[in-house]
Amino acid sequence: MAFEFSFTADQEAFREAARAFIQRVVAPAVPAMDEREEFPAASVRALQQEGYFGIPVPEEYGGLGLGKVGYCIFLEELGKVDASHGTIVGAHTSLGMTPLLYFGTEEQRRRWLIPAAKGDKLLAFSLTEPGSGSDSGALSTLAESVGDRWSLSGTKLYVSNGAEADTIIVFAATDAKLGPNGGVTAFLVDKGTSGFTVGRCEKKMGLHGTSTAELIFDHVDLDRDHVLGPVGRGFVVAMTALDVGRVSLGATMLGGMHTAASEAIKFASQRTQFGHPISDFQAIQFKIADMAMHEHALRQMVYQAAAHQDRMGTDVAKWSRADRADKTRESAIVKCLASEWGVQAISESLQIHGGLGYIRGTPIERAYRDARITLIFEGTNEIQRLIVARDVLARGL
Repeated sequence: MAFEFSFTADQEAFREAARAFIQRVVAPAVPAMDEREEFPAASVRALQQEGYFGIPVPEEYGGLGLGKVGYCIFLEELGKVDASHGTIVGAHTSLGMTPLLYFGTEEQRRRWLIPAAKGDKLLAFSLTEPGSGSDSGALSTLAESVGDRWSLSGTKLYVSNGAEADTIIVFAATDAKLGPNGGVTAFLVDKGTSGFTVGRCEKKMGLHGTSTAELIFDHVDLDRDHVLGPVGRGFVVAMTALDVGRVSLGATMLGGMHTAASEAIKFASQRTQFGHPISDFQAIQFKIADMAMHEHALRQMVYQAAAHQDRMGTDVAKWSRADRADKTRESAIVKCLASEWGVQAISESLQIHGGLGYIRGTPIERAYRDARITLIFEGTNEIQRLIVARDVLARGL
């Protein structure tokens, strides 16, 4: 597997344009969004209108056609400014559009993917349940075949974009005896469908700009066109989307790490104690060195994994078993290390800021609250270690 990687001139130009737009449109909205704990509708709409919600989707389906590398470039820049916006984009793009692009029929892509890529509709991904978190195949939400239709009933939890999404990808058990190995199916459920309601939205430590919603399905009647992918193969659909999401989470954390380190360096160079800038002290220098080393390593991992996914393409039928396994291992490694290194960098930056870093409303305080969830969502880090260990034991290093 090749490890050499560099950005093209077009990719660098895209980064500059995205950075300027994010600084102009997103950054000013963040403080009020966080304080009010409101979905940032205006800045989200502006990002949609610029096409930033369809970056990796081919142009024929309404996207920008910039692949996973272009998508990670954007999320790295967005992560430098705000994790809530990154989560909103990720829930829509990585988890919402990937299943449609990889597993949808041509009619489904025209009906749901194109409007989502163009920014006309917002998507969400709904897997977690009250009794099913890390054991994501043990679903109690049921879909029963009734004639030529499906009846969907159950409750989902912690759905990012759940309160605002126009369409939700919902995973339900269609054969409880089979579990994840043939007994889970993915469905497309539109807002306003009879029997589908949004329950409570959680109050959270961080990510105040995102909705984290309970979704309730009470005998939701769906026709066969709302089945996404083969019946019984929903677990594969979900895990394939999560492989993309875990790499994109790494890109967002990469941006957050960069900002944390940059702010720590600036503060340490200006803050004087005992007659010296605190950057003169070895204890501070070691913290900054760790931040720089982790950022350097993570950048290689994120873009290597993204480039690998681009090379694989979107036709899952053409993927080799080895490529699929490599992709899953890479994404688990990226997610686990990005979240742990990112949380560490932000925590150490707060420590360098001292008491100022603990004051509510400062960027580093917000980043600290936002970062903690990355160790949990899109698969806990304990689950990522299981994925890596089992693959290593099966296939070797």
